[in-house]
Amino acid sequence: MGEKEKLTYEASIEELNRLLSKIENDNSSFEQIEKDVKRAMELIKFCKSELKGYKERLDTLYSEADKI
Repeated sequence: MGEKEKLTYEASIEELNRLLSKIENDNSSFEQIEKDVKRAMELIKFCKSELKGYKERLDTLYSEADKI
């Protein structure tokens, strides 16, 4: 994914699935596996952050809805 492209949760999940397939491939070198695992860790960190943000926004909405 290019630097200028905005990373999204959905795109991150797709990339994680591709990386998992590559990591599980018996033909992958240890060097490539290491790179892929590092990238996967970055994507997981991003996804966790996104999910935390969604949860906080939903909690706020639920709280506001309870006041109605």
